[in-house]
This record gives sequence, structure tokens and C-alpha cells, in this order.
Amino acid sequence: MAEDKLNNKETISSKEEKQTKKKKAATSKSKENKKIKALEEKLATAEQDSAQLKDQLLRKMAEFENYKRRTEKEFLAHLENATEGLITELLPVLDDFERFLEHAANDETNASLKDGVELIYKKFKDTLSKKGLKPMESVGQEFDAEKHQALLQADSDEYESGFVTAEHLKGYLLNDKVIRHAQVIVAK
Repeated sequence: MAEDKLNNKETISSKEEKQTKKKKAATSKSKENKKIKALEEKLATAEQDSAQLKDQLLRKMAEFENYKRRTEKEFLAHLENATEGLITELLPVLDDFERFLEHAANDETNASLKDGVELIYKKFKDTLSKKGLKPMESVGQEFDAEKHQALLQADSDEYESGFVTAEHLKGYLLNDKVIRHAQVIVAK
């Protein structure tokens, strides 16, 4: 009986040890589960942050590409029209050449002078054309306020109302941009 009691005590003590070990294991598992849960939450947060940063990066890259394209386009437009001020100042000289040649057409006394001026005029005009200058055709066209400046309205048998009948001062385009409006007379 003493042995039974001893065996009984050992069995009880062994059961208590097992229960203690189970409690420790359960506590340990609980702590591990909490750690795993915390790590999973941190991982989810890090993945979310990573996705947000990736999205921001892609947006910034797209914005930068748009900025680059826009500034390049503006730069090219600026280069195209960089000579606009100079060409605008040279237009009265071109007008003077045309007036001289118009008046010299009737005078045959200085034919060689007229021919020389004509050559200079053609070179000058060709040089301006290479830079993108084009004269506007106005006579016979419908009046367009973006291209024409109406000086007056006059009766016309040849043209309908609202059409340009005569040109007082030629208009010019530089790379398809109006740099001087044509001064015109419009039919009533």
C-alpha cells in the first residue's frame, strides 16, 4: 500500500508535470501565435506601404515624362519662333522693296538698277521663306478676323459681301502663326 501510495503520488506528480508542461506549451504557443500575428500585421502594413510608394513612384515618373515632353515641345516652339521679333522688324523693309519694284516696273530708264534690286529682293524673300515666313493670300478670301484687319467696307460687283476685295498691306505667317494681319478692304 505504501507502494501504491507512492505510485499514486508519482502518477499524480507526473500528471501535474504533464499539465504544467501542457500549460507552458500552450502559453508558449499563444506567445508564438501573438508574435506571428504581429509579424503578419507588420508584413501587411509593409506591403501596403510598398504598394503606395510604388504607385507614387509611377505617378511621379508619369508626371516627369509629361513635364519633359511639355518642356521639349515649348523649347522647340521657342526655337521655331525665336526669329519672330527680327522678322517682324524686317517686314517694312520687304514692303519697301515691293513698293519700289511696283513703281520701277513702269520706269525703263534704270533697268539695270531695277534688275539689281529685284535680285536683292528675291534673295531677301527666299531667306525669310527658309525661316518659315509665308505671305497670306487675302484678296478673294472670306474675311477672317484672325488673319485680316479691315480698314473699310466698300461696294463690290466682283465679290460677295464679307469677302476681301483689296489688300492695302500684306499679311504674313511665320510657321503658320500670324505675325502681321493683312490690312484689307472688305465687300459690303
